[in-house]
Amino acid sequence: MNEEKKLAEIKNEDSKKKPIFFVVLAVLCILGGFLGFFMASQQEKMDIVLNLFKDNTQILAIFFASLLIITDLVFSISFIIRFKSLKKLWAKEEERDDNWDYIEEKLSSLATFISCAIIISFFLYGCSVYNIRGNLRGIDEGVRILNILYDISFVCSIIFMFVFNFVFFYMQKKLVDFEKIMNPEKKGSLYDFGFNKKWYESFDEAERNQVGIASYKAYIIVSKTCLVMIAVLMFMGMVLEITILPLLSVCVLWVVQVIAFGIESKRASKKLM
Repeated sequence: MNEEKKLAEIKNEDSKKKPIFFVVLAVLCILGGFLGFFMASQQEKMDIVLNLFKDNTQILAIFFASLLIITDLVFSISFIIRFKSLKKLWAKEEERDDNWDYIEEKLSSLATFISCAIIISFFLYGCSVYNIRGNLRGIDEGVRILNILYDISFVCSIIFMFVFNFVFFYMQKKLVDFEKIMNPEKKGSLYDFGFNKKWYESFDEAERNQVGIASYKAYIIVSKTCLVMIAVLMFMGMVLEITILPLLSVCVLWVVQVIAFGIESKRASKKLM
C-alpha cells in the first residue's frame, strides 16, 4: 500500500512538472536550430575572424604576455591591500569578537580570489606561448621588430609565470597561516602534499556540512556549464575548424567530475554507516 501511495505521489509530481519540462525543451531546440542557422549563414565572416587569429599568433602572444604581467600585478597588489586591512582589524584585540565573522568571510573571499588568479594566470600564459612552432619559424626581414618583441615577450611570460606562481603560493600560505591563528584547531601545511586531507580532517561537523552542501551545488553548476559548453562547441564545430580537442577536453572533465563524485559519495556513505 505504501508503495502504491508513493507511486501515485511520484506520478502526481511528474504530471505537474512534465509540461514545463517539455516546453523548455522545445524552446531550447528552437533556439539551438536558430543558432545553428545563424552561425552557418555567418560562416564567411567567422572564417575571416578565425583566420585573423591564425595569421597573427605572434601579435596575440605578445598581447597576452603583456596582459599576463599586468593582470598578475593587479591581482598581487589587490591581495596585499585587502590582506593588510584584515590584519589591521585582527590587531584590534578589543574588537576581535565583533570583527570575527567579517574577517572569516573576507579570508574565504580572498582564497577564492587567489584561486581565480591562478587559473587566469595559467590561461593567459597558455595564450602567450600558443603556436610556438609556427611563431619561431624563419625571421622575415620586414617584421624583424615583431620577432624581437615576440622573443622578449616569450621569455618574460615564462619568467613571470614562475614568479607569480610563487607569489600566489605565498599568498595562499599567508591565508592558511592566518586561518590557523584564528582557529588553532586547524591543521595542515601547504608544503605537505597531503594538505587538503589534513585540512579537511581538522574541520568540525558544521564545517563539513557546509563543505558538503557547497560541493553538491558546485557539482550541479559545473555539470550544467559542461552541458552548455558541449552544445556551443558542437555548433561551432559544424561551421569552424576548431578540431575535436575542445569538445574532448570538456567531456573528459565532465566524466572525471561525475566519476569522482560517485566514488566519493560511496566512500562518504560507508563512513556514516
